Amino acid sequence: MLSEPEPTRASDAAHTVLREMIVALRYAPGELVNELQLSRDIGLGRMPVREAVARLAREGFLSVVPRRGMVVASMSLSDVVGMLEAREVLEVGLVRQVCTRASKEELAELDGLFAEVDRAGASGDYLKFLEVDHRAHARLAELSRNPYLFPLAETLLMHNLRFWRYCHQNRVVADGHVQSHSTLLEAVRRRDPDGAERAVHELVTSARAGLQGLF
Repeated sequence: MLSEPEPTRASDAAHTVLREMIVALRYAPGELVNELQLSRDIGLGRMPVREAVARLAREGFLSVVPRRGMVVASMSLSDVVGMLEAREVLEVGLVRQVCTRASKEELAELDGLFAEVDRAGASGDYLKFLEVDHRAHARLAELSRNPYLFPLAETLLMHNLRFWRYCHQNRVVADGHVQSHSTLLEAVRRRDPDGAERAVHELVTSARAGLQGLF
Protein backbone atom coordinates (compact mmCIF):
# COMPACT_ATOMS: atom_id res chain seq x y z
CA MET A 1 0.00 0.00 0.00
CA LEU A 2 1.38 3.42 -0.98
CA SER A 3 2.07 5.77 1.89
CA GLU A 4 0.23 9.06 2.01
CA PRO A 5 2.30 12.11 1.01
CA GLU A 6 3.36 14.24 3.92
CA PRO A 7 1.26 17.39 4.35
CA THR A 8 2.97 20.67 3.43
CA ARG A 9 4.28 22.46 6.50
CA ALA A 10 2.95 25.98 6.97
CA SER A 11 6.49 27.37 7.06
CA ASP A 12 7.30 25.63 3.76
CA ALA A 13 4.16 27.09 2.19
CA ALA A 14 5.07 30.54 3.52
CA HIS A 15 8.59 30.20 2.14
CA THR A 16 7.34 29.19 -1.32
CA VAL A 17 4.81 32.02 -1.56
CA LEU A 18 7.11 34.72 -0.20
CA ARG A 19 10.00 33.68 -2.42
CA GLU A 20 7.75 33.75 -5.48
CA MET A 21 6.53 37.22 -4.51
CA ILE A 22 10.10 38.49 -4.09
CA VAL A 23 11.17 36.96 -7.40
CA ALA A 24 8.07 38.42 -9.09
CA LEU A 25 9.13 41.85 -7.73
CA ARG A 26 5.99 42.15 -5.61
CA TYR A 27 8.50 43.32 -3.02
CA ALA A 28 11.09 45.53 -4.69
CA PRO A 29 14.84 45.29 -4.07
CA GLY A 30 15.70 47.45 -1.05
CA GLU A 31 12.10 47.52 0.26
CA LEU A 32 11.62 47.34 4.03
CA VAL A 33 9.28 44.56 5.17
CA ASN A 34 8.22 43.09 8.49
CA GLU A 35 6.73 39.83 9.73
CA LEU A 36 3.30 41.29 10.43
CA GLN A 37 3.04 42.78 6.95
CA LEU A 38 4.19 39.55 5.30
CA SER A 39 1.80 37.49 7.41
CA ARG A 40 -1.12 39.66 6.35
CA ASP A 41 -0.07 39.61 2.70
CA ILE A 42 -0.05 35.82 2.41
CA GLY A 43 -2.68 34.93 5.01
CA LEU A 44 -0.49 32.76 7.23
CA GLY A 45 0.47 33.05 10.89
CA ARG A 46 3.52 34.90 12.12
CA MET A 47 5.30 31.79 13.36
CA PRO A 48 5.51 30.05 9.94
CA VAL A 49 6.33 33.42 8.38
CA ARG A 50 9.15 33.91 10.89
CA GLU A 51 10.59 30.51 9.97
CA ALA A 52 10.22 31.28 6.27
CA VAL A 53 11.91 34.67 6.68
CA ALA A 54 14.90 33.08 8.41
CA ARG A 55 15.22 30.63 5.51
CA LEU A 56 14.90 33.39 2.90
CA ALA A 57 17.62 35.34 4.68
CA ARG A 58 19.93 32.31 4.54
CA GLU A 59 19.19 32.00 0.82
CA GLY A 60 20.02 35.66 0.22
CA PHE A 61 16.56 36.97 -0.67
CA LEU A 62 16.19 39.03 2.51
CA SER A 63 18.68 40.91 4.68
CA VAL A 64 18.27 41.76 8.36
CA VAL A 65 19.17 45.39 9.12
CA PRO A 66 19.79 46.18 12.81
CA ARG A 67 17.14 48.49 14.30
CA ARG A 68 15.32 48.73 10.97
CA GLY A 69 13.95 45.26 10.27
CA MET A 70 14.19 43.26 7.09
CA VAL A 71 15.07 44.49 3.65
CA VAL A 72 14.53 42.75 0.34
CA ALA A 73 18.02 41.99 -0.96
CA SER A 74 19.53 44.49 -3.36
CA MET A 75 21.03 43.58 -6.72
CA SER A 76 24.35 45.39 -7.09
CA LEU A 77 26.89 44.57 -9.78
CA SER A 78 28.97 42.60 -7.28
CA ASP A 79 25.86 40.64 -6.23
CA VAL A 80 25.08 39.68 -9.81
CA VAL A 81 28.68 38.82 -10.71
CA GLY A 82 28.80 36.57 -7.65
CA MET A 83 25.56 34.91 -8.72
CA LEU A 84 26.91 34.21 -12.20
CA GLU A 85 30.16 32.83 -10.80
CA ALA A 86 28.19 30.49 -8.54
CA ARG A 87 25.94 29.41 -11.42
CA GLU A 88 28.91 28.57 -13.60
CA VAL A 89 30.53 26.40 -10.94
CA LEU A 90 27.26 24.65 -10.08
CA GLU A 91 25.94 24.18 -13.61
CA VAL A 92 29.20 22.66 -14.79
CA GLY A 93 28.69 19.91 -12.23
CA LEU A 94 25.02 19.54 -13.15
CA VAL A 95 25.49 19.20 -16.90
CA ARG A 96 28.32 16.72 -16.47
CA GLN A 97 25.96 14.53 -14.45
CA VAL A 98 23.09 14.98 -16.91
CA CYS A 99 25.37 13.72 -19.70
CA THR A 100 25.68 10.36 -17.95
CA ARG A 101 22.32 10.06 -16.15
CA ALA A 102 19.56 11.38 -18.44
CA SER A 103 17.67 8.85 -20.56
CA LYS A 104 17.08 9.26 -24.30
CA GLU A 105 13.50 10.24 -23.55
CA GLU A 106 14.64 12.89 -21.08
CA LEU A 107 17.16 14.28 -23.56
CA ALA A 108 14.33 14.57 -26.08
CA GLU A 109 12.32 16.39 -23.41
CA LEU A 110 15.19 18.87 -22.95
CA ASP A 111 15.27 19.45 -26.71
CA GLY A 112 11.59 20.33 -26.60
CA LEU A 113 11.97 22.63 -23.60
CA PHE A 114 14.84 24.60 -25.08
CA ALA A 115 13.07 24.79 -28.46
CA GLU A 116 10.25 26.48 -26.54
CA VAL A 117 12.86 28.84 -25.06
CA ASP A 118 13.97 29.79 -28.58
CA ARG A 119 10.37 30.41 -29.65
CA ALA A 120 9.73 32.59 -26.61
CA GLY A 121 12.87 34.57 -27.39
CA ALA A 122 11.75 35.10 -30.97
CA SER A 123 8.36 36.36 -29.77
CA GLY A 124 9.85 39.59 -28.45
CA ASP A 125 8.22 39.08 -25.02
CA TYR A 126 11.24 39.06 -22.73
CA LEU A 127 9.34 38.35 -19.52
CA LYS A 128 7.73 35.30 -21.13
CA PHE A 129 11.15 34.23 -22.36
CA LEU A 130 12.52 34.45 -18.81
CA GLU A 131 9.73 32.20 -17.49
CA VAL A 132 10.27 29.54 -20.14
CA ASP A 133 14.05 29.72 -19.82
CA HIS A 134 13.75 29.30 -16.04
CA ARG A 135 11.61 26.15 -16.41
CA ALA A 136 14.03 24.62 -18.90
CA HIS A 137 17.08 25.22 -16.71
CA ALA A 138 15.25 23.94 -13.62
CA ARG A 139 14.43 20.70 -15.47
CA LEU A 140 18.03 20.41 -16.64
CA ALA A 141 19.18 20.72 -13.02
CA GLU A 142 16.58 18.17 -11.87
CA LEU A 143 17.86 15.62 -14.39
CA SER A 144 21.25 15.60 -12.63
CA ARG A 145 19.45 13.44 -10.05
CA ASN A 146 21.59 14.91 -7.30
CA PRO A 147 19.47 15.74 -4.22
CA TYR A 148 22.19 18.01 -2.82
CA LEU A 149 22.95 20.03 -5.95
CA PHE A 150 19.38 20.53 -7.16
CA PRO A 151 18.17 22.72 -4.23
CA LEU A 152 21.23 24.93 -4.65
CA ALA A 153 20.59 25.22 -8.38
CA GLU A 154 16.93 26.02 -7.78
CA THR A 155 17.82 28.88 -5.43
CA LEU A 156 20.38 30.31 -7.85
CA LEU A 157 17.91 30.09 -10.73
CA MET A 158 15.36 32.03 -8.69
CA HIS A 159 17.95 34.75 -8.02
CA ASN A 160 18.74 34.79 -11.73
CA LEU A 161 15.05 35.12 -12.65
CA ARG A 162 14.53 37.99 -10.20
CA PHE A 163 17.54 39.92 -11.51
CA TRP A 164 16.67 39.68 -15.20
CA ARG A 165 13.01 40.46 -14.52
CA TYR A 166 14.07 43.58 -12.69
CA CYS A 167 16.41 44.68 -15.48
CA HIS A 168 13.97 44.03 -18.32
CA GLN A 169 10.55 44.87 -16.89
CA ASN A 170 9.75 47.25 -19.74
CA ARG A 171 12.01 45.96 -22.51
CA VAL A 172 11.49 43.65 -25.45
CA VAL A 173 13.94 41.01 -26.54
CA ALA A 174 16.81 42.54 -28.48
CA ASP A 175 19.75 41.06 -30.34
CA GLY A 176 22.15 39.56 -27.84
CA HIS A 177 19.57 39.15 -25.07
CA VAL A 178 18.68 35.56 -25.95
CA GLN A 179 21.46 33.01 -25.73
CA SER A 180 21.37 29.89 -27.87
CA HIS A 181 21.66 26.61 -25.97
CA SER A 182 22.27 24.53 -29.10
CA THR A 183 25.95 23.88 -28.31
CA LEU A 184 25.10 22.76 -24.80
CA LEU A 185 22.31 20.46 -25.98
CA GLU A 186 24.48 18.92 -28.68
CA ALA A 187 27.17 18.12 -26.11
CA VAL A 188 24.60 16.58 -23.75
CA ARG A 189 23.17 14.47 -26.57
CA ARG A 190 26.69 13.23 -27.39
CA ARG A 191 27.18 12.36 -23.70
CA ASP A 192 30.18 14.70 -23.80
CA PRO A 193 30.75 16.19 -20.32
CA ASP A 194 33.78 18.24 -21.41
CA GLY A 195 31.86 19.76 -24.31
CA ALA A 196 28.91 20.53 -22.04
CA GLU A 197 31.23 22.20 -19.54
CA ARG A 198 32.69 24.42 -22.28
CA ALA A 199 29.18 25.35 -23.42
CA VAL A 200 28.18 26.39 -19.88
CA HIS A 201 31.32 28.53 -19.64
CA GLU A 202 30.45 30.25 -22.94
CA LEU A 203 26.87 30.94 -21.82
CA VAL A 204 27.96 32.47 -18.52
CA THR A 205 30.70 34.51 -20.19
CA SER A 206 28.11 35.93 -22.60
CA ALA A 207 25.74 36.77 -19.73
CA ARG A 208 28.56 38.47 -17.82
CA ALA A 209 29.43 40.57 -20.87
CA GLY A 210 25.80 41.65 -21.12
CA LEU A 211 25.97 43.17 -17.65
CA GLN A 212 28.15 46.04 -18.85
CA GLY A 213 25.24 47.81 -20.52
CA LEU A 214 23.02 47.37 -17.45
CA PHE A 215 25.33 48.86 -14.85
